[in-house]
Amino acid sequence: MCDFNNIIPLMENFKNNKKYIAILNTSRELFWKHGVRRVTVEEICREAKTSKMTFYRFFPDKIELAKKVLDLFYEESLLNFRKIIRDDSSASVKMQKMIQMKLEGSNEISNEFIQDFLISANLGLTSYFEEKLKVIWAAGIKEFKLGQDEGWIRKDLNIEFLFFFSQKIIPVLNDKDLLNLFSSPQDLIVEVANLIIYGIAPKE
Repeated sequence: MCDFNNIIPLMENFKNNKKYIAILNTSRELFWKHGVRRVTVEEICREAKTSKMTFYRFFPDKIELAKKVLDLFYEESLLNFRKIIRDDSSASVKMQKMIQMKLEGSNEISNEFIQDFLISANLGLTSYFEEKLKVIWAAGIKEFKLGQDEGWIRKDLNIEFLFFFSQKIIPVLNDKDLLNLFSSPQDLIVEVANLIIYGIAPKE
């Protein structure tokens, strides 16, 4: 479980407040497991060992809390992505790490949470999710274009296409029939990364 206090600076008045951090960490765990609709403020407060009065000092309602959790999740993901992009590994290893990160991130989030953000328009989270995703994609595309300048990504590659493709491949990696073709999920990730990097032609 990630401690949000170690990811990015939070609101200046709250970043060192243990109750604030406890609410964020607890709500993330509950939202990931059960979705936003099914989790109540009372349940969050009980698990975080805090009062509703304290909760409402920090957040006007559960929806705003869910937005903050999503913000911090994306910031965490972007930091990890940049760390992978900027390390000294080969292009193939970088791609393996990125696929692994995406796979782990998608596996820990329940379908209920995804539906609440993508389908349940009455919660007011869908448009927020879409706008946040655009910002993250723009940052990721910028990092990959730096990779083109540095020479570890071919210069004629359409980076936007690569990002689109990478989003579509993650659900495929959870297919049981596909997993059965490999001795471990890691072997599958390596195979996908090698396919993206090298194609089907023999390595030079």
